[in-house]
Amino acid sequence: MLSYLYYGNFFDYKSNLDGYHGQDYMSTGQFTFLGIATIVIILLCIFLRKISHKKIDLFLKILAIVIPLLEVTKIVVESYFDIKLNGSFNYSGLLPLYTCSLFIYTLPIAAFGKGKAKECCLSFITTLGIFAGLTNFVMASILLTYPFFNFHTFVSLNFHFWMTFTGVFLICSKYYVPKWNDIIKGFIPVVILSLIVIPIDYIFEFDYMFYRTAWGTPAFISNLARFFGDKGLRFIYTLIVFFAYDIIIAIIVSIVRLICYLKNKLQKQK
Repeated sequence: MLSYLYYGNFFDYKSNLDGYHGQDYMSTGQFTFLGIATIVIILLCIFLRKISHKKIDLFLKILAIVIPLLEVTKIVVESYFDIKLNGSFNYSGLLPLYTCSLFIYTLPIAAFGKGKAKECCLSFITTLGIFAGLTNFVMASILLTYPFFNFHTFVSLNFHFWMTFTGVFLICSKYYVPKWNDIIKGFIPVVILSLIVIPIDYIFEFDYMFYRTAWGTPAFISNLARFFGDKGLRFIYTLIVFFAYDIIIAIIVSIVRLICYLKNKLQKQK
């Protein structure tokens, strides 16, 4: 049973949600949404796979405006209540410095940019962007704080839906199909954000991009962070996560190239 039947109103702030302690996390409602979102993404990609690249250009430009506005709206609303009720801005959790936040920065460049910068951003969106979006559906950490039927959850799930759909759609429409060198190109945005995030995480003890404590991740990851942290070797854990991002990109590129290879082979046989 979904929480909207008994936890507050749609626009309620977290401190007003009496009795909610993450009950919707890993719930039937969450996985129902995951199933529906996945089906919708697949169907949309099938029906829109032959759309012209000019229309995709327009889609990216519209999304490049809407997504940052959506993020700004979330930050403004959350900050209003944080400052009003707690007297301070939530620096440790609200800044757009997460791995998924790269969608906010890469999307405008992918839509309006040119050359290598555009390619790197498209590469990220069609590799790690897909993984990050899908992962958030499965491990929707927003549900640890807000119930399923809430404005903040709505914004988060929408953000990650479009993040996942955009990456898959660009591949299916052949607007941008990752090649082997995208293992490097897709990693460049991650490197740039990491150079900003890692010092911030270590100086202020934050956990952006899961570089320190891996809060909200599966137990084996957070336990790994705790293991190295307890031994005073947290930097090793940070390096593991850093390079793991590129390994994920490499896996996704390999899957895409394998599919392309099998598809070409079948076409030649016909």
